[in-house]
Amino acid sequence: MAVTSIKLDSSVRDRLNAEARRDGVPVGDVLVSMLEERARARRIAELGAAIAGTPAPLQASHAAETAEWEITNEDGLSGA
Repeated sequence: MAVTSIKLDSSVRDRLNAEARRDGVPVGDVLVSMLEERARARRIAELGAAIAGTPAPLQASHAAETAEWEITNEDGLSGA
């Protein structure tokens, strides 16, 4: 893995270092975790937008089918 430097405001650097110390990990791991969280939040927001943009008839169809399948949750087959 190549090592690089980035320019940060000293307050940002201090915050990153504090997070890394608190978690007992290198600063690079904190940055990776932050990027992964941002990517996940973006995917969730995009999914929410896609769901919101689904036409009402398709939403109703999905709700009806889901209700039909949820009946199987009460079939008495625990863990199956």
